[in-house]
Amino acid sequence: MEKLIDFFPFEQAELTDKGILFKGFIYSCSIAIREQWYGKEFGSISIYFDNYDDEYILVLLKDGGLTIAYRILNDISVDRHGLETYQAMFRSIKEQIKKRKKRNRKK
Repeated sequence: MEKLIDFFPFEQAELTDKGILFKGFIYSCSIAIREQWYGKEFGSISIYFDNYDDEYILVLLKDGGLTIAYRILNDISVDRHGLETYQAMFRSIKEQIKKRKKRNRKK
């Protein structure tokens, strides 16, 4: 079996108050939101990225697992409209998490 790194190069991304910053794009995932990574000390985080698609990155978790973080902002310089879009996307992700929890409770 081929290794993940054969398909996705390993890199470091930066945790910021806006999300996970990598190559000028901001990414986020449900785990980061739930664990409030963006409100804690900022630093770097290990990721794998797809050279052919910058819509997502694979975030290496502390337990060795992976999660997908999706691009939420195209540029780190945010105007008012961009900020509103970012906040709407953030609310949407939170709502998806709530719905998933409700579905899991019913099972």
